[in-house]
Amino acid sequence: MKLTIFQSDKGDCLLLEAKSGELVLCDGGMGPSMRNHVRGELAKLRNAGRELEFAYISHVDNDHISGVLQLLQDEVEWRVFEHHQANGSPVKKPKVPRPPVIKGILHNGFRDQIKANKKPLDEIITARAIENLLGAMVPSLFGTAVPELMEAADEMQAIATGIPESIKVTKLIAADALDIPLNKPPGVSKPSRLLYAGRPGDEFQLGSMKFTLLGPTEDELDKLRKGWIHWLQNNKEEARKLRAELKKRIDEFSTGELADSPFDLRDWEGIPDFKGVTVPNIASIMFMVEEDGKRLLLTGDGQQDFILAGLKRTGFLDDGEHLHVDVLKVQHHGSEHNMDKDFAGKVSADHYVFCGNGEHKNPNLGVIDILFNSRSDDDKPFHFWFSTTSDAQTEGTKKREYFAELEGHVEELKDTSGGRLKLHFNQGASTDLDLNA
Repeated sequence: MKLTIFQSDKGDCLLLEAKSGELVLCDGGMGPSMRNHVRGELAKLRNAGRELEFAYISHVDNDHISGVLQLLQDEVEWRVFEHHQANGSPVKKPKVPRPPVIKGILHNGFRDQIKANKKPLDEIITARAIENLLGAMVPSLFGTAVPELMEAADEMQAIATGIPESIKVTKLIAADALDIPLNKPPGVSKPSRLLYAGRPGDEFQLGSMKFTLLGPTEDELDKLRKGWIHWLQNNKEEARKLRAELKKRIDEFSTGELADSPFDLRDWEGIPDFKGVTVPNIASIMFMVEEDGKRLLLTGDGQQDFILAGLKRTGFLDDGEHLHVDVLKVQHHGSEHNMDKDFAGKVSADHYVFCGNGEHKNPNLGVIDILFNSRSDDDKPFHFWFSTTSDAQTEGTKKREYFAELEGHVEELKDTSGGRLKLHFNQGASTDLDLNA
C-alpha cells in the first residue's frame, strides 16, 4: 500500500494505492486546496490512463466534501465541452485539468440521513429547515467575538456549507448527470444503497487490498437522524431568541460563568452526548484496509469510542487486547475531543498521519503528547506524518503561528525519543507514505 498525503487545508485528502495498482480517493479536503494543490496531481493519473476505483466522503463537513465536489464540477465542465465538440458547437476548452475517471462514490448524503419514513407529514423534519436554522445562527454567533461562541459558529458553518455541498454531490453523480454509482463498493453485487452502513460481513476486496467497514452502523445512522430531528425541534424557539440570549451569554462570559450554549451542535439527542464531537463526525465512514499483512486504519473524524466499537464489532479488537496497525490516520485532525489515553493505549501504529493546518489548534499538542507517551513502554521506531508545514500557512495568521509552535514541539519530542521518532512534513503538493518501500 502507498498513501499519498495531500495539502488539504484544514481537512483530509488522501490517495490510497494498492500494490496491484488500484486507486482510492479518501476525502477531498477544502475546495481551495483541491484547486491549488490536488487536482493537478490527480489529472496526471488520467493522463497516465489510470482511474479511481472509488472516492469516499467520510461525512458531511466541508473540509472533507468540498474538494470532491470541485472534482465533480470539473468533470461536468469537460463533459459539456465534449458534448458541444461532438455537435460541432464552438466552445472553449476548459481551463481546469480533467480529473481521472471516478468509478464510484461512497457517501451518506445529508437528505438521505434525515429522511423520516412512515412519519405523519407534520412530524417530518426537512433538510431545508435544518439548513435555514444553521444559516440563521452562524452570523450572529460570529458577531459576538466570544471565542467559545465563535468556535461553535465555525463548526455550524462547516456543516451548513457541507449540507448543500452534499446535496450537489448527490445530484451530480445521479444517473441523469455524471452517472457515477453511489454506495456500491467494487465487486459487490448488492443493489446500490441510499446509505452506506456497516452490516455483518460488510467487506470487499479491491485488487490486493481488503476493505472492512468499521462504521457507521445502521443503528448509528438511525440515531443520527433522530438526533438531527431533536436538535432542530429543540432549537427552533431558541433561534428566535438568539440575539437576546447571546447578550446574556456575553455577560456570563465576562464574569467567567459561561454556560453551555443551547445552540451547540454537540448537545443533541439520539445517541449518548459526546462533548466536543459534532453530529456528522460521529457518523464518519471508517475503514480498516489490509494488504499483505499490513493494516491501515482510516478514521475520518470519528470519535474514539465509536472507532473502538467498530474495531470490536469487526473482530479486530477484543476486550483487554491491544491492536497495532501499520498506519493510523489520526481521527479528526488530531482534535483533543476525539483522542484520549485509553484509545492510544489500545491502538498503536508505526505511522501516525495528522491532517490539519493549525485551524482550531489541530493537530492538538496534547494529542501529540498522548500518542508519543503511549509509546514509552516499547523500543520500536514510529513516525509522525503531517499534511502541511507552517511555511504553507499565510504569514501573520494564528494558524501559521500555531503550526510553527507544533513544529518546535515535535522536534523536542524527537530529541528525547532516542532516535525512535521520525518526523515527516509535507513540503509540496503531496508526500508519500509507501509501505511497500
